[in-house]
Amino acid sequence: MPLHLSSIPCLLMALVVLSSHFCGSMAFAPTTGTSSMSTNKPSVIGMAPLISPTTTTMSAITTTTNSMSEEASPRKHEQARQDWIERSVSYYSKVMREERRRTIGQLPDVVVDTPQYQEEFVLLAKKHYFAIRKVKDGKFTQAETLYRKIIEEILHNTDEQECDHAKLAVTTLLLALLTKRMGDPKKTRSVFLQFFRIAVLEREGDTECACSAKVLQAYALFEMQQGNSFKSVELVKKALDFDKTLAPVLKWKQFRDAQHGKLKSRRQQQQHHHQRSFATQTPAP
Repeated sequence: MPLHLSSIPCLLMALVVLSSHFCGSMAFAPTTGTSSMSTNKPSVIGMAPLISPTTTTMSAITTTTNSMSEEASPRKHEQARQDWIERSVSYYSKVMREERRRTIGQLPDVVVDTPQYQEEFVLLAKKHYFAIRKVKDGKFTQAETLYRKIIEEILHNTDEQECDHAKLAVTTLLLALLTKRMGDPKKTRSVFLQFFRIAVLEREGDTECACSAKVLQAYALFEMQQGNSFKSVELVKKALDFDKTLAPVLKWKQFRDAQHGKLKSRRQQQQHHHQRSFATQTPAP
């Protein structure tokens, strides 16, 4: 049957519709499932499943946050370390009486400004601050061990040009106060005696040292509390050899009473001695 030219457009339109239907059936296939909604959703063959914009955004935020946390962690650690060092140096400077010793010339700037002094100072500062933290936490035995170890290390280093036994004096005082707090007077006296032997009995020259004077003052107060008033007065006088500014201590009531009692006792002894001498020399009737 011959085709009229007028029917060609209709045939072409029919072919286009059939072709579209055929390609659609090849490109899409119904998904299986129990839900009626899922069966009506086509799945593109050869294409990855769609990801919602919300999921992508949250994933990116999580990744960025983790990355920032990893970068911030070393910075926080370094900041914490610097804070610890600053607190350590501040604490140790106070117990070492740095400002006063520099003011009165017992700690020359020439010594303080050396890298070796600065390095040793920071190291000792961290050790002492760690020990005092143990004391505040109630771990007295651990703190005592730390102080004794520091003293041993200091005794091996005899080059203390800035002030005789300054480092040893500070650690000794802290250890003595700790043992006193622990309720062990024998141990406390032993700590003081060790320092007395090194700083006083083995002393060379008349070098002043405010730190050593403070230890001897604390030793004197300890003996006063133990009832050894005469010994306490003598210790204060020894402390004056290291720091003349401690002279007002002898005017404290307990030391005034001790000196008065010592003087009275000495007079009684002298009077008793004279009486015995007179009785010996007097001939019998």
